Amino acid sequence: MSNELPDVPQWSLTVDTKCSIVRDRVRSVRTPISIAVVVVAACGSPTPAPELPAWDRTLPSAAVMGVRRGLTPARGIVHLHSPYSHDACDGMPRAVDGAVNEPCLASLRSALCTTRIDYANLTDHDDSMADESFAALFSMRGADQPILRGGEQIASRLTCDDGHQVAITIGGENDLMPIMLDRHVAGTAAERHATYNGNDATTAAAFRAAGGLVWVAHTESKSLETLRLVQPDGIEVYNLHANIDPTIRKDYLGLDSSGAISGAIEFADSNPGHAEPDLAMLSFLSPNGPAIDKWHALLKEGRRISVTAGSDAHENAIPILLPDGERGDSYRRVMRWFGNIALVADPKNIDQVEQALGTGRNFALFEILGTPEGFDVGAATPGGQTIELGGTVSRTEGATLRVGIPRVLGLDPSLPTPTIRARVFWIDPTGPVQMIAEVDGAVDTQVSAALSAPGAYRVEITIVPSHLGPYLHDLGTEMAERELPWIYTSPIYVQ
Repeated sequence: MSNELPDVPQWSLTVDTKCSIVRDRVRSVRTPISIAVVVVAACGSPTPAPELPAWDRTLPSAAVMGVRRGLTPARGIVHLHSPYSHDACDGMPRAVDGAVNEPCLASLRSALCTTRIDYANLTDHDDSMADESFAALFSMRGADQPILRGGEQIASRLTCDDGHQVAITIGGENDLMPIMLDRHVAGTAAERHATYNGNDATTAAAFRAAGGLVWVAHTESKSLETLRLVQPDGIEVYNLHANIDPTIRKDYLGLDSSGAISGAIEFADSNPGHAEPDLAMLSFLSPNGPAIDKWHALLKEGRRISVTAGSDAHENAIPILLPDGERGDSYRRVMRWFGNIALVADPKNIDQVEQALGTGRNFALFEILGTPEGFDVGAATPGGQTIELGGTVSRTEGATLRVGIPRVLGLDPSLPTPTIRARVFWIDPTGPVQMIAEVDGAVDTQVSAALSAPGAYRVEITIVPSHLGPYLHDLGTEMAERELPWIYTSPIYVQ
């Protein structure tokens, strides 16, 4: 059999190709996911779909996760590209005359509303972000309002049709990823390019001088030496691109290079009775072990590191419509998959969000697996005080880490019950990382662990999302029977 794939017209929606032949070809060669999805877009045999609760393409207000001790969850995207990144919008972010790709921008803005994002941290590449005025980077349209500090714009506020509001901030992603900048780094456009592309302590200082937090994207590919040098405020413990890209999967994550492609193409079938396209992430979601290991190494050294999951959304990978009528890598689909929850008194206050991310009062959430209800983490002291995520307690204080194990919000009783597990990890400065508590959510609703030894303590919630199995239809339920990461919290520290 030839290893050449048949010609596929750009923007093709369906392809009249026999499934067995095409899938064999896709799996036998190194095939870009954008092509692989196209050539199987019409594969599969129609299977009558069982009656199921309607799939929700949106997300509820983050506040439904529950207010705790005056802190409300604010849902955010950290690592997001707009038409001011050269490779966004299928590599066509700007017209020849420099005009922004308005349909692509409109897709981004609509997605922020549909998924009820509270804060969106844009992180565009220096090409062309460094060449623009800072105010232009907010891409304000219509009734958007500037958010000012000292008379200077530091963010913008988008008001959705339903009244929901999204705060948008500016950052950059190159070797490092500053987020929530108050202004451009100093210098001419050429000097800004050089700074945004830096990866040393001087670069990190320049980002902080511009009012930003220093974040690291693609932690899996960064050396510990670089991480120690720049002393980031936070890192990505998961990156979507890393989980998909064949080279990154193989070289940095130790995963099968074609695993994401061969799994994701199954969701391109346009016949009735096929899988819900939003669930394509189940085919490749897995822990980014090397990123977690580097996080642990930094914590063992006494560093305080917040963590986020990076969406890395560009709308530049899968330029075809899936069976739901939406392109494979739409901003809405990616934002529906996962985000980052900051715990703040006022979700509309961007300064509070920045402070929460910088101090670690946050957690990464894979919300495609369900919106959590009842999740809570805090260190309870004998005196009745609760120390929040990112906080510090003394080992002599007799504090106890208490974790409220979440449930899936609004789970229809007709669906299978997911298996939820809570684990507490102690990052011992002088020894190996230890799991010091593990509780099955079906057995108990809370897990506790004594905070009697110095180090960092983090919580991880996993889930076997059996409730999603019926939505996989003719693909079977196997992908929904794996234990997957649901929540990664930033640590609580004991000294």
